[in-house]
Amino acid sequence: MRTCVVCRTRRDDAEMVRAGRDAHGTWHLGRGVGRGIWWCGEGSCGPALRVGHVARALRAEATEGDVEAVRGLMAGSGSNPRLV
Repeated sequence: MRTCVVCRTRRDDAEMVRAGRDAHGTWHLGRGVGRGIWWCGEGSCGPALRVGHVARALRAEATEGDVEAVRGLMAGSGSNPRLV
């Protein structure tokens, strides 16, 4: 079970999307090492992602650039970002 960073709903990871940030600040979709952010795969949670959501989930500072990077990954992943 994972918690959506936007709506705080708990769901199975198969219903969620994960993005992670590596030590160099590069974002990726899917599982990886370290802390990441999870949001609902269906619905309006992805577009509603904000800096505060990311900072809280990472337990670190986040910027609007981080949010834009994640949104870019979502846009480039097509209709099913969980498969990336």
